[in-house]
Amino acid sequence: MKLSEVLRERGYVYQHSSETLEEITDGKKRTVYLGIDPSADSLHVGNLVVLLALRRFLEDGHSVILLTGGGTGMIGDPGGRSGERALLDEETIAHNSARVRAQMEKVFGTADFNSVNNADWLYDLKLLDFLRDVGKHFTVNAMIKKEMVRERLDAESPISFTEFSYSLLQGYDFMHLNAMHGCDVQIGGSDQWGNILAGVEYVRRASGRTVYGLTVPLLINKATGRKFGKSEEGAIWLDSAKTTPFMLYQFFLNTDDDAVEEYLLKLTLLPKSEIDEMMQKHASAPGERQAQRLLANTVTELVHGADAAHSAEKMSETLFGRSDAAALSKDEVTALLEGVPSLQTRVGEPLADVLVQAALAASKREARQFMADGAVALNGAKVTDPSRVLMKEDFQNAPVAIVRRGRRNAAVLTLGS
Repeated sequence: MKLSEVLRERGYVYQHSSETLEEITDGKKRTVYLGIDPSADSLHVGNLVVLLALRRFLEDGHSVILLTGGGTGMIGDPGGRSGERALLDEETIAHNSARVRAQMEKVFGTADFNSVNNADWLYDLKLLDFLRDVGKHFTVNAMIKKEMVRERLDAESPISFTEFSYSLLQGYDFMHLNAMHGCDVQIGGSDQWGNILAGVEYVRRASGRTVYGLTVPLLINKATGRKFGKSEEGAIWLDSAKTTPFMLYQFFLNTDDDAVEEYLLKLTLLPKSEIDEMMQKHASAPGERQAQRLLANTVTELVHGADAAHSAEKMSETLFGRSDAAALSKDEVTALLEGVPSLQTRVGEPLADVLVQAALAASKREARQFMADGAVALNGAKVTDPSRVLMKEDFQNAPVAIVRRGRRNAAVLTLGS
């Protein structure tokens, strides 16, 4: 299958500056670059879409360059912000860049790609030379029409000249990579289209050479209607210290039915035939959430490895009554306590009180009704007695007890002294 067909099949194509996608993907082997904003020491799940699209380029024999914005990161892209970004120091940028590089190696499954930092050439620029040689190829008329600038102006939110000049610097990056590395394609999220196109035009005007831009759709969280990003509330990180493998697994396990096929296509390397087969199984028995479990396991394995994915799956199975908490290791118990609501309890405490304290019921009356209706389980066993209290035996097989209300609401209980 041609690369263009693969990219379309997976939903990785949003815009391209060439007349046809095939012109970029299916002819000569290209050198493709992705610019990363080093404002955080971790990528997030929204980045996986463009990373997996890039992996397809690598697997097809193209070259890839990771550009860390060590220079532009000290300015900040005005896009997606209502105000100016905080500027970063060199030490922070270097630290963040190294962490991001390591994450990309894991997602790519190889270290066979080039890394550059635009601080290496932007720091040496002289202002007058830059204004004369670069600035003359950009018009203010065109720059203020860019969506990211227009939004700030329409909202009467100040935009500094520093931020306004960002697209010039990004265009200069493309020119530098083209001259030094033969780079002829820039890829990015669809929100970067204006900056990417500015670079394409700048290279053409300044050198006469043809380069290309390609964007992938932003990944939208169907539950919130907002893009996945590091600035969004509840960001899902690839760094296990920020989002544990168990939390990552649980996030995708809770994917809505109307999003799971898209996420399987865009966030995994599973063959489409396997995804199609899984979606048929899912359609026949959606309550079993087979597609969500496949998605959660596959993404967690891609980001954190097979062992972490297996451990996260085991914790999830324990949490939702498919296996015994006694089978969890000490580290898995710790991760479970970090990843889901937990509550310290005592022997003799009414389970109705525990359900309220764990936010699994709004009141004791409601908690008792849940139990009477058979909607509550303790360590996998259904509780039907509204007067049930916690007993020492509930914690004998494991250092924790699991209380569930319904299929998707659970809490971990620990026994206080």
